[in-house]
Amino acid sequence: MSEIETQSIDIDTVHPHPRNVRQGDVGAISQSLKAHGQYRPITYQKSTGRILAGNHTWKAAKALGWKNIVASAVVCDDDEAIRILIADNRTSDLADYDDAGLAELLKELADTTTGLEGTLFDGDALDQLLNDLGEYTPADDIENIYSQAVKVPQYEIVGDQPKLKELFNDDRSLKLQKEINESNIPDDIKQFLVTASMRHTVFDYSKIAEFYPHQTPEIQKRREQSVLIIIDANDAIANGYAVFAQTIDELEQLDNEDA
Repeated sequence: MSEIETQSIDIDTVHPHPRNVRQGDVGAISQSLKAHGQYRPITYQKSTGRILAGNHTWKAAKALGWKNIVASAVVCDDDEAIRILIADNRTSDLADYDDAGLAELLKELADTTTGLEGTLFDGDALDQLLNDLGEYTPADDIENIYSQAVKVPQYEIVGDQPKLKELFNDDRSLKLQKEINESNIPDDIKQFLVTASMRHTVFDYSKIAEFYPHQTPEIQKRREQSVLIIIDANDAIANGYAVFAQTIDELEQLDNEDA
């Protein structure tokens, strides 16, 4: 049986296990840490400092700027360390919810002054859960008491800054531009086609969202103007980025008035 020592340690004395295959939601864990703090220790192999349980908790704490973290040191060899790492991930895979019980808890919290804050569930998730249980049939003229108004996303640092090249893939665009420039078509048409080829650039918006908060206000402003990040939904309509959506909304209102 492994020996365990638990204490608050310098966060940099341990590090994620290089063979951890679990993909965790660092953003969600960051929200939990900010709301509740750390309520259980991470676990690491004492001889190597490799984290066996809580790799993404460590990443979230690191992103939040924590200097210390509560951790349990396990005395074990490398073989047992891998087994603990896999077993910890597997136990969460095998877990499940009592959906009816969960819905009841969430409904109770939703009716409090702080709502679902700190649970990592929102009104839409509760609606979906109730719908799956056959307990939710929204009336057309009643506003859903659990769903919250759409919130403008708040971009905060939750991980390391992605490299610029990770934000987009322009391989297809560059290939087309090369073919166009090597062709014998007129220069003015060539220029037009080169410009059009840029639409084949693929943007990774999750990486873009993580890259954004690391930048200076000036760079952030330019990114907003390029619609790489939408900060204010009303500004998006005012600047013409969401005119079509606004038009549809107006048509629906007119249709309702005529009905």
